[in-house]
Amino acid sequence: MYLITGLSWILASDWFFGKFNYPQEHFYQTVKGCGYVLVSGLIFFLMLRKHEKRNEHNLIRLRDMNQELENRNRDLAVSNIELEQFAYIASHDLQEPLRMVTGFLGQIDKKYSDNIDQKGKEYIHYAVDGASRMKQIIADLLEYSRVGKKDLHYESFDVGDVIDEVITLNKPMFAENKVTIFKGKMPVIKASKPLIRQVFQNLLANAAKYRKPGEANLITIGYEDKMDFFEFSISDTGIGIQPDQLERIFVLFQRLHSRDQYSGTGIGLSVCKKIVENHGGRIWATSEPGQGSTFYFSLKK
Repeated sequence: MYLITGLSWILASDWFFGKFNYPQEHFYQTVKGCGYVLVSGLIFFLMLRKHEKRNEHNLIRLRDMNQELENRNRDLAVSNIELEQFAYIASHDLQEPLRMVTGFLGQIDKKYSDNIDQKGKEYIHYAVDGASRMKQIIADLLEYSRVGKKDLHYESFDVGDVIDEVITLNKPMFAENKVTIFKGKMPVIKASKPLIRQVFQNLLANAAKYRKPGEANLITIGYEDKMDFFEFSISDTGIGIQPDQLERIFVLFQRLHSRDQYSGTGIGLSVCKKIVENHGGRIWATSEPGQGSTFYFSLKK
């Protein structure tokens, strides 16, 4: 803007003074220079005022956005309190009737077993099974709702030690499913140790569960040291997953198989996703049906 103004003033003043044959006079050269300073100063003042008005507008807009953000944070805090209240109700008020149902049905089956035919016993079994599954769903919902960023108490720990703990605690289950686990050297990370343990627990349990019937399952745990994060992988030789289902498996309560085939409520991978994302990472999977699957998740350093 200043360059354009300066060139315009010089050309215009040279033309004007040249027309009256005054360009060599010092007085008129001085007038030309002073005029340039005045015009430039005026333009600078107008540009400064325009800039101030734009800043005032942006400041008001930023103030409104901050106020809106504060309002949303207050609403979120209220929602979190309501969610905690729901979790309390679910853990006590909702589970108590289920305990009563299963308890009384068990007593009926025990005391009146001789008077109930096979069809009646089948109905009792279905009722008890349904109540038990509802109880497990409520427990899983509570677990999912309690996984939040406020639970992230960071500490340094060796991931290999966490994996060893999971393997030790689940040794009977791994033996029953003919699972062999190979683990390489793991890094020391800074994260929430209980939550990362939960991720490995869920992923290893799934890898053991979804094996080919009658066949052994090899699970390999590894990691790569990337620039800003660690990338962990858990591979198995199980039944695999169809490519179009790889995103769906991380959705809450999404199941790919019937309960007669494989037990569970379909919440384990959702919990893993929430934990990993709360740590600033992401989780995904690759698979080839009939050949096995590999689950990956990243954690920031």
